[in-house]
This record gives sequence, structure tokens and C-alpha cells, in this order.
Amino acid sequence: MIMAGTQDKKIPTLTKSRLPTFNSAKKRARSPDENSTKTVTTEKRRKLLSASTENLHDRSIQSASNTSLNRSFRPSNSTGSLRSGSSALNKTTTAVVRPTTKQTPRAGVGSASKAGVGSKKPPVASTVPKATGSSKAKRPAWDLKGRLQDMEELLNRQSSQRDSLENQLQDYNSRIASLESEKNRLYGDVQSKEEKVHGASKQIEEYRKQIREQEANFEETKRRLQTEIDSITFMKDSLQRQKEALEGEVSVKTVEVTGLKSTVAELQTAQVGIAAQLDATKVSLEQSVSAGREKDGMIADLKQQVAAMEAQINQYKIKEQEHETMRRKLHNTIQELKGNIRVFCRVRPLLGDELLGNDGTIPHMGFPDADSKILELEKTSDAALNESCLTANRKGNNKYEFAFDKVFNPESSQGQVFEEICQLVQSALDGYNVCIFAYGQTGSGKTYTMEGPTQYCPEQTGMIPRAVVQIFQSTQDLVTKGWQYEFEASFMEIYNESIRDLLGNNSDDLKHDIKMTGSADKKDVMVTNLTTVMVTSENQVHELLRKASHNRAVAETKCNERSSRSHSVFRLKISGINKHTQESCTGTLNLVDLAGSERLKDSGSEGARLKETQAINKSLSTLSKVIMAIANKDGYIPYRESKLTYLLQNSLGGNSKTLMFVNVSPKEECFQETLNSLRFATKVNQCNIGTAQKKSK
Repeated sequence: MIMAGTQDKKIPTLTKSRLPTFNSAKKRARSPDENSTKTVTTEKRRKLLSASTENLHDRSIQSASNTSLNRSFRPSNSTGSLRSGSSALNKTTTAVVRPTTKQTPRAGVGSASKAGVGSKKPPVASTVPKATGSSKAKRPAWDLKGRLQDMEELLNRQSSQRDSLENQLQDYNSRIASLESEKNRLYGDVQSKEEKVHGASKQIEEYRKQIREQEANFEETKRRLQTEIDSITFMKDSLQRQKEALEGEVSVKTVEVTGLKSTVAELQTAQVGIAAQLDATKVSLEQSVSAGREKDGMIADLKQQVAAMEAQINQYKIKEQEHETMRRKLHNTIQELKGNIRVFCRVRPLLGDELLGNDGTIPHMGFPDADSKILELEKTSDAALNESCLTANRKGNNKYEFAFDKVFNPESSQGQVFEEICQLVQSALDGYNVCIFAYGQTGSGKTYTMEGPTQYCPEQTGMIPRAVVQIFQSTQDLVTKGWQYEFEASFMEIYNESIRDLLGNNSDDLKHDIKMTGSADKKDVMVTNLTTVMVTSENQVHELLRKASHNRAVAETKCNERSSRSHSVFRLKISGINKHTQESCTGTLNLVDLAGSERLKDSGSEGARLKETQAINKSLSTLSKVIMAIANKDGYIPYRESKLTYLLQNSLGGNSKTLMFVNVSPKEECFQETLNSLRFATKVNQCNIGTAQKKSK
């Protein structure tokens, strides 16, 4: 309202003076109803604006989530181009749909008063560019109508932006739907391709299986055809040989026919004047033809005879194997008839100073029979004898006669002695237990008989080396008949009733015990911790014998300057099998050199030698008891009283073949010991240990 007295004043000055400012202390008074109405209207507009803003924000979030969901449904087995295309599409959709507006908190009831004092403007989407040019002046807090108008304009702009975004979202959704359909189509194509590939793989595997079957059939056909080719080649060779034989016959016949033709020509030339000769020629021609026919028949007969001979040769080969088996049985029968325990007596010759004064003769010994089975002793001096010597076997006052399976005089060689025992050694190859041991006083030649001299001499080789040579030579002959053998050698000695390994290092930590092994009907003696060597040649065995001889315990006594102070036992276990007849056998050859038997007063032993002599005499005394118990067929036989008899129990009382050499000295001062040794040998010779049985595996 303008007053008349103030018309000359400027309007801006009046306006400025009449309009209230933000900082003016005075305000226009309003009625309570106006204030209440304006407050309600403002609250409604604010709620409407907040709801539209939230709706727009929720749609933006939904669009972003749909895009993310479409990305998660990408097929896993799609091709590389589909994956790259979907990835690019997802990136594009995400870049477009992702909301860029920031959500502002909803305005409360008291926000109208805060809007007038430094309050922020309503949120606007970042995708819509801000208004350019001069911005409107900030409305005062009391101008609610103007502020509502601004809010409505902002709401309209946001509504248009929302519609634009919804249109874009629909376009993107349609594009996503088309891409989804394309993805499903491509996924179906991939599945069909995979099924085709799987089917093709199965078909390829079937083709490979058919190829392998065809290859196997081809190999089988090839082998069959090769066999037929070989048989045809063999038939061809045989027919070729027959052809050559027939061609030879034809050539012979051709020669004969040529001769006959020449004869006929000559006869035809002389036909006119020699009619009688022509008749004779005709007769001779007929005879020649008949002779040719006879020759043809003879050739056919000879062929049949050759075929029969070949069949007979095969039968002879079979019979040869049967004869070998029969030979082994007959050989064993012959050995049984000779006795399963035999005793040979051997008298050594005089040596060195013993030859002085007697020209090499032994006056108190005689060999009266031609079969060399009897030994006579005659006491020529006045020395008294034991009462045990004045019993049986006396022929006169001072004569004694002993009969054995064989008696070897001092002139007998090592070869002659071995000839008598070689058949017994052969029994070990045939699968029997064989034991050969030498018994006698010290210095009677036991070690010489069994092992030979210290210096090697082929003519004086002992029984052990000769037996080894015979076994390996016989093995070579039996190999051609299908036999194969394995040999296991061991060498031990019994010294002071303890066992020492002559092939080992004789460690004191190793204890050697005798044990029985095997079943009740096939018991065998085994020595624990004993060195056994698999041998393949006689030279290898000879090396073992030399090593054992070096390790054996010997000492000097009054009876002998180098006396064996232990019992040595060489064992050779033989295992054989015939690959043609499948026959098998297992035999053991025991070659034993007993220690010298001597009386304590004669040996002059003291200290350690005395202990050795007592152990030797005890073991030999036990051997005598065992022999007597076997001869008397006692129920109890004292094998365990001595390590020697316990070790040899299978050779003394078992199913074995046993040979005892009783060696005697030719010296007359040894008459007493010689008589005792011969009496003991006589008891052994009268012993019957039963029938030997062959051992098989």
C-alpha cells in the first residue's frame, strides 16, 4: 500500500522497507489456521516426493539385480565366442542399468524448518545433467508455496527421468530375453554335439575292439598256416628223398635196359645163322626180367625192414631206461647179498727203520687163502698175552685165524682197495646211505687209506678222493640218460666229544649239536651251524679236502709222530632226479677216519694228550657197545653215549650200507693191539643191521 505523501520516493526503496528479510527480527503475524493448513500441505508434498524418489531407486536396484541374474545363468559348456559375447553384454548392461543416484534419507516432520537454514537440495539422478545458466535464487523459509513449486518441478523432472529409465530397462530386458533364447539355443546345440561326440567315441572303441579281434584272428590264422607250411615242407623233403631214391633205381634199370638192348641188337645181327643162340638169349632175357622183379621185391622188403628197425630202435631206447632202473635194483641186490655191513682188513707195509733185519717180511702174519679173505697171526716172541687173546680163533698155541670179506696184504695198492668198494660208492648215487670208516690203532694206516699221503700222488690217492672222482664220472654218464644231480659237501671232526667244523672258521660262538630230522620212517642226522658247500666238480671237492686236512687236530705220541687226535667225517649228500621218468633219489656218502685206538700206557700221553686219548677210547668203546647191542638185537642201543655213535647211528643201525676198514700194523710189538682190533672187527662182521632201503625225495 503506497501513501500519497511519498510518491516522489523510489519503489525499490519502499519494497525493501516493506518486505521482511531473513534476518529481520519482526515477522508477519499469521493465524493459527493458516499455519496449520500450510504445514499439512507441506507434509503431504514431502511424503509424495519421498515416495516417488524411493520408487525410482527401487526400480534401479531391480534392474541391476536382473542384469546380475542374467549373468549368473550363463551356460558352462558354451563356446568361447558365446562366453565373450555374454560377458560383453553383461558388462554393457551393468554399465547402463547400474543406478547412479544417491538415496537421501526421508524428510521428517520437522524438516521444513531446517530447509530454510542451509539445508541441501533434493537428490537428483546423476544421469540427468544439471541445469545450466543462472540458478534460481534460494527461496526464503517462509515462502513455502515457492518451495513446493520447486519440489513439484523437481518431481516432474524425476518422473520423466524415471519413465526414460523404465523405457531403457524394457529395451534391455527385451535384449536380455533375446540373448537368453540365443543362449538356450546354443546350449542345446552344444548338448547335441556332445551326444554325437560320445556316440562317435563309442563307435570308435567298437571299431578298435573289432580291429584287435581281427588282428588276433590274423595271428592265429598265420600260425596255423605256418604249421601247415612246415608240414608241407617236411612232406616235400620226404617226397624229394623218395624221388631221388626212385631216380637211382630208374638209372640202374636204365643201365640194365641199355645192356639188354645192345644184346638184342647183337642177337638180331646174328639172327640168321644163330637161331639156337637166339632161343638161349630169349631164355636169359626172361631170367633177367624175373631177376629184376625179384630185386624190386627185395627193395620193398628192405624198406619195410628199415621202418621196422626204426620202431625197434625206439623200443630199445625205452628198454634202455628200464634196464638202467633194473641195473640199479640188481646192483643193490648184489650189495645186499654181500652183506649190508662188511669188514675189510688191511695190513700196511713195513716202513723206514721197520725194514731193518727182516728184509721186508712179516713173520708173524700170514695170508693162506687165494681169495684173500683170511689173516693168520702167530705169536713168535715170548711176550705174554691178555686173557682176552687166549679165547676163540686159536688154531694152535700161538696161532690165530680171522676171516673177513676181504683181506689186503701189505703189497695191495690203493687202486686195488678202491676196486672192492667202488660198487658200494655207486649205491650212494642210486639213493642209499653209504658209510665207509677206518678203524685201528695209531699208526696202522687209517688216514693213508682214507685220504692218501700228505704230498699229492695219483697212484697213492686215498678212498675219499677216489670216491669223489667216481661219483662225478658216473654222473656224467647218467646225464645222457636224463639224470640231473646236486651235491652238498661238509667236513667235520669230533674232538674231545665236541664237534668242530673243518670247512668254517671254527668260531667258539657257534655250537654244533646233533639233531634228528625228518619223519619216523625217513629220519636223518643233522648238525646245527655246520658249513655246507654246493659242489659241482671234483676239483672243488679236493680243495675242500685240503682245507679240512689243514684244520684237523693232530699231535705226536709215542706210538706215532703225527697221530690224528679226532674222528673226521666227510659227508656228501647226493640228490638226483630223472627228467624222463620223473624218478628221484637222495643218498648220503659218509667217509669216516676214526682216531687211533691205543692204550694209555703205550701212548705215554700226559696233560692235554691224556684227555684226548681218554675221549678217543671212550668213543671207540661206545662204538663197540653199539655194535654188540646191534648184533645181540638188544632193545636199547646206546647211541647217545658218544657223539661219534650218535652221528653215525643211521650208518650203523639204520637202513644203510656200511663198510669198515680194520687197519693193522705189521710191527710185532703191536701184536696185542692188532689182536684186539681184529677181534672187534670180527664182531662187527657178524653184525646184521637189516636190509637197506632206497631214499627218494
